[in-house]
Amino acid sequence: MSIPTASNTMTKGGTWLLEESQPNNVFTPEKMTEEHRLIYQTSGEFSQEIMGHNDQLETKDWNLTRQLLARAGELGLLGTDVPESYGGLEFDKITSAIIAGRLGPAGSFSTTFGAHTGLAILPIRMFGTENQKQKYLPNLVSGKIVGAYCLSETGSGSDAMGAKTHAEKQADGSFVLNGEKMWITNGGFADLFIVFAKVDGELFTAFIVERAFDGVSSGHEEHKMGLHG
Repeated sequence: MSIPTASNTMTKGGTWLLEESQPNNVFTPEKMTEEHRLIYQTSGEFSQEIMGHNDQLETKDWNLTRQLLARAGELGLLGTDVPESYGGLEFDKITSAIIAGRLGPAGSFSTTFGAHTGLAILPIRMFGTENQKQKYLPNLVSGKIVGAYCLSETGSGSDAMGAKTHAEKQADGSFVLNGEKMWITNGGFADLFIVFAKVDGELFTAFIVERAFDGVSSGHEEHKMGLHG
């Protein structure tokens, strides 16, 4: 008498896209710690809270958006992988992935959140000077100030090296920037911008620009499809 046995096939590369595969051969079960599960619950509850305000968010109530970012800061969701010395929680990347997944269904706010944490906080955390980190990260992590990332331009879109914005170094070591950016997520209400410009026409460089700096202004809003939903 023969006894049937189940074969365990290892799926490699992207073959699961082309061949029929069993879930056990494709998906990796989550191995979350108790801390991860707590973050999962907290961020999920916050996502539900946000969705209750979607009508207001879709009418571009930026004051509410700022309030929700501050609420995310209170919950510790804005600085999960930022060192504690700058006001963050210093958790692992799994935690950040959990939060991103849970806030994904939260409509346009998820884009605001992603731009603030991934495009404003991250560059300063990874490449900022010690003085810049101490000055900006605590306020960004708490949600006291809102960040944005300025790369795209009217003539070049997101083609980084096609950008026309330029920076000139002054005698005192500071820089004067000239140019325009467009389609900037959080751009209409952010307090701080990561702005990309060319120094001497070729050295592509990121600058931290505060809205309060002389010469900084916002134009009319572009009605982008991504702001709805």
